Amino acid sequence: MSETETWLDYLHLCIKRYIHRFGYRMVQTTGTLSALFISVDEARRLLGTQTEAELPPPPPALRLPPPEETDAQLTEAEKGLVTLAGQDGALGMLRRCFGLDDRQLRLLLAAAGPLISVDLARLYSFAWADFSVKLPTVGFLAELLASPSESAQAWQEEFASDAPLVRYRLVELRDGSAWGAPSPLLHRGVVVPDGVLAFLRGDQRWRDSSLPSALQSAVAIDRPEAAASIDRLFLPARSRRDLEASLGRALVTGRPRLLLVGPDGVGRRTALAAYAARRGFGLLTVDLHRLSRAPDQFVSVLSEAGREALMRRCVLVLEGDELFEMRELWERLLPGAAQLVNRHAGPVAITARTSLAALHRQIADLFDVIIPLPEPVDQREVWRRALGERDPVDEALASPLGNRFNVSPGTIYASVEEARARRVLTGAQGPLSVDEVSRAVRHRLDHMLSQVAEPFTTSLGWEDVILPEDVRLVLDEIIAQARHREIVYDAWGFRRKMSYGRGLSCLFIGPPGTGKTMVTALIAQTLGRELYRVDLSRVISKWVGETEKNLARVFDEAEKAQVILLFDEADALFGSRTEVKGSNDRFANMEINYLLQRMESFDGMSLLTTNFAKSIDEAFKRRLKFRVDFPMPDAEQRAQLWSSMLPSTCATEGDLKFEYLGKRFKMAGGNIKNAVLRAAFFAADEKRPIDAGLLERAAIAEAREMGRLI
Repeated sequence: MSETETWLDYLHLCIKRYIHRFGYRMVQTTGTLSALFISVDEARRLLGTQTEAELPPPPPALRLPPPEETDAQLTEAEKGLVTLAGQDGALGMLRRCFGLDDRQLRLLLAAAGPLISVDLARLYSFAWADFSVKLPTVGFLAELLASPSESAQAWQEEFASDAPLVRYRLVELRDGSAWGAPSPLLHRGVVVPDGVLAFLRGDQRWRDSSLPSALQSAVAIDRPEAAASIDRLFLPARSRRDLEASLGRALVTGRPRLLLVGPDGVGRRTALAAYAARRGFGLLTVDLHRLSRAPDQFVSVLSEAGREALMRRCVLVLEGDELFEMRELWERLLPGAAQLVNRHAGPVAITARTSLAALHRQIADLFDVIIPLPEPVDQREVWRRALGERDPVDEALASPLGNRFNVSPGTIYASVEEARARRVLTGAQGPLSVDEVSRAVRHRLDHMLSQVAEPFTTSLGWEDVILPEDVRLVLDEIIAQARHREIVYDAWGFRRKMSYGRGLSCLFIGPPGTGKTMVTALIAQTLGRELYRVDLSRVISKWVGETEKNLARVFDEAEKAQVILLFDEADALFGSRTEVKGSNDRFANMEINYLLQRMESFDGMSLLTTNFAKSIDEAFKRRLKFRVDFPMPDAEQRAQLWSSMLPSTCATEGDLKFEYLGKRFKMAGGNIKNAVLRAAFFAADEKRPIDAGLLERAAIAEAREMGRLI
């Protein structure tokens, strides 16, 4: 006899006992059965004018065996259920997964019986003497299963909202049409979801079936056979140890809960799936952000997801990256979610971009597993794999991309696919180029720097920059350090020796117009990186703590976007720390100290410019990798600047006297550029070529605006 047949037979015996005990409810004084009215005998019992001993027996036409025989058969059937619940069949798995006791398991079977067996459904309707009622009620199930020596009230309490049957959504309670909503618990109908019914029947096809409709928009299943090989994961040794050890315990005991911390696309779910698959577990992932769009149903749907995870032998994964950014909504939903996680009987993993104190406060036994970006040498291998999926790997393509970007494996694969898709749309031929893939990477690096900074580029080249040779040598060294970081830090092992302060920070000092800002754009251009100029007016705040918060946002988004940061004319932000004479001084110094910490921990390039060397605190200068002085150009350099500012396509006439202009007008390159542009407009207005006279006239006008007497 199958497991299902065994417990259906048990329910048939329960029906016999029920009719023995309560058959008088359906028998009129005439001896006929009624499905419409309360019998006179039942009314007398309820009024206390007739004892139970005086109640009529079940109708003889039913040919029921004596009660003693039914009770003996029930005793044996109950022993059989206990045996089944201790084995590896559906009953045993349900009991272990959801922590059900004998009473709860029998109630679940009694609610499922009429939904599986037509015969049992008709017997239920006969027993409660009303064919208009289609669902067994809480009260009926309690009376059906309680023995004469037991109180039905104790069985009814198993349908309370915090009881396992309801909490895990193994049953759903429906309001009775005759009682309105909400119906009293005693009169609420009990339904078993289709997935639980299939599980009870032992239908193996159920595991491959689709999820319930309530879950389909926000839940996905990763089956063990689809998991990636552990050998293909790029995880640091510590992450591997933490994940393997903590997940190994969680798959057996449900504890600890795992908080997988790392940036988007780093492979948190991929790694979890790989390790879970080794134990035969899949993943059931809930997109909390999508689920939160219907906040009133958040807890109920999450509870249903937990039930499916347990029955499908899956780790319940709560993907919270997006929702955790929406603080107000998340704080409203967290208590209900945390309660479900704490009560869930199986393994749970939560993904987040950063460790969250609120989660640790409300979720018991939560363990952080940090999954960082792969090391640069591993990222280059990911580039090789992604590029080599369809075409032979071109090392001249993989290495520059690996050196240029510090991104997650997910971003790498998605960027390569996007670059290939763009080629299909444009009809381009030949292998992918570094620029094509770089554009795709930048497109996928979703950042919010535009709220506090703006991209900055230049159309000029290094040939347009006139600087002393010693300054050019330092700039070349800066570019070399940025370009060869991976070789030095990774291939040669310096990353282990210098675990902190690897960021490349440079301070450019010099009078206005000496080329500081233009050089920052040329450095970014040479390295193939985007440069973002920070708008200090949107960073500095008079409110305590706001400046630090804004700075944190700048550096966080810069790390995400893989861009170079430019703090132009940064005197206001990086001024000298002051002696603390009041609260304002103390808070100002806190802002500067925070900035120093972030610059040292920033694993990227930050460029600072200032017009006044004395305004920068000495302690601040010591923490910068490079300090470059941009002097005012001498007469010879000024002559070169006058010459280089004139495009080859503009009309000129005669000797333009660049040496004379360089000697007479002591200007920085920025002022010379303004003067040349002025002369061009003079010439256009007067409809004649640019000559020495117009250049001198423009230089005089520019000098006067500078406050010089000519």
